[in-house]
Amino acid sequence: MLFFYYGQDSFRANQKVEAIKNKFKDKIDPHGHNIQVLDGEIIGPEDFFQAVSVMGFLADKKLIIIKNIFHNKKLKDWQEQLLKFLNNQKDSQDENYIVFLQTDKPDTRLKLYKKLSQIKFSEEFEPLNLTQLKSWTHKQFVNNSKTITPNALDLLIAYVGNNLWQMHQEINKLSNFASGEIGAKEVKELVQAKIDDNIFNLIDALGNKDKSLALRLMEEKINSGVNHQYILTMIIRQYRLIIKTKALGDKAKNYFALMQVLKIPKIVAEKTYVQSKLYTLPQLKIIYKYLLYIDEKFKSSTNQERVLFAKMINDL
Repeated sequence: MLFFYYGQDSFRANQKVEAIKNKFKDKIDPHGHNIQVLDGEIIGPEDFFQAVSVMGFLADKKLIIIKNIFHNKKLKDWQEQLLKFLNNQKDSQDENYIVFLQTDKPDTRLKLYKKLSQIKFSEEFEPLNLTQLKSWTHKQFVNNSKTITPNALDLLIAYVGNNLWQMHQEINKLSNFASGEIGAKEVKELVQAKIDDNIFNLIDALGNKDKSLALRLMEEKINSGVNHQYILTMIIRQYRLIIKTKALGDKAKNYFALMQVLKIPKIVAEKTYVQSKLYTLPQLKIIYKYLLYIDEKFKSSTNQERVLFAKMINDL
């Protein structure tokens, strides 16, 4: 029986494979003696065919997991051989369970991708949009028998984004250390905000009036699959820090002072201190008001995010 799970959201793809592994242990092989994991990036045909041909130990089938075979530089040399084997599989529960796990989206032109994407148990995991991310994150807290306030949930998502590997760790951390309902205070104290160089570089470009660079950086960010609302949230958050820095005046003599007063990591303080020199306080207030306007537009417009971002960069 064949399985194929892939996509940019490698966390949920991995979760799917872990669920299959746990079910295999429960139903067939409690000790896991017949579970074999192959590094698809380096295996050759002999490794694969040996794994699928050797009989199970005290079990009538095996579970073979092949990770990232599409990263294998020599795949083209034995792709036809592999396809012939896969085409002969009857997709029956009596066969070995063969799971292909890919932590990104493969080249869709490849014959192997075309074959695997058409099997019964094939699923692509794309990054969650903002609504899906909120729902997913809230559900994880419920599973941990914890509650989180709406403001704290929004803050957590602004800090972490849709990196579910980090989000999973932060949820467990908050669930283990926070007593009672989780609020914004706990998130600020316990969660490490994601440091996003692309956002810093974008704001540098805006401050230096380099609109072509700002547009290119924005396009790169969007094309990487990052949620539009998350991008805007991180931009607003950084400008808010710059405004706070500017408002501190003489109290913000250096980045170390910012670390102490604003309670932010060293790298964020360093970047924010330099960026604060690019603007006057009146300019920042205008920019911040405009960003809030864009935020409102996002909520009322559909599929206009690229246009709104381009307009924002041009107007700022």
